[in-house]
Amino acid sequence: MQNTPTRPEVAEEGDFNLVEIWLQFDLPRLIAGFMAGIFAGIVMAVFAGILSVASGSEFLYPVKIAAAPILGNSATAYGFSGAVILGFIVHEIICGVLGAVYSHFTKTNKLLPLLGAGFMWGTFSWVFIQNLFVRSFQDVMTAEIPSGAAFFVCLVFGFSLSSIRVFDRMVCGKAR
Repeated sequence: MQNTPTRPEVAEEGDFNLVEIWLQFDLPRLIAGFMAGIFAGIVMAVFAGILSVASGSEFLYPVKIAAAPILGNSATAYGFSGAVILGFIVHEIICGVLGAVYSHFTKTNKLLPLLGAGFMWGTFSWVFIQNLFVRSFQDVMTAEIPSGAAFFVCLVFGFSLSSIRVFDRMVCGKAR
């Protein structure tokens, strides 16, 4: 007698077809991921602000850097300005989109796999977004963001994405 899987994405015990899982569109999960990304972006900005103060800059400097591609070097001028608001909006939109993508690839709410995926996502963000994409903007490149500090800021973002457990429960009302 042949053993038939109960779920189509599972061929054998412990064997998953990731492509089939990733092709499933789950709007509530994406919304929860966007919310988790916004939360992780706030945690990330606070941590980056603390590192910024420790290095002798102002607390809001990391948020202003997100406005630099739009406003130029004037975005990082000392003091509170419209650059803080614009930078925060740009930063949170990017973090929300990254959180939604993270949610699409993590179909579980178990903490350990989410933290592992968060480590991978934070490292991915550091390598590809921080070191390649962001540095393609001249005004951001001249800010000379230390790569070591940026790595830990990206890891805080990745680990904070595990908050999707809470937001998924809020949006879906059920445990996955």
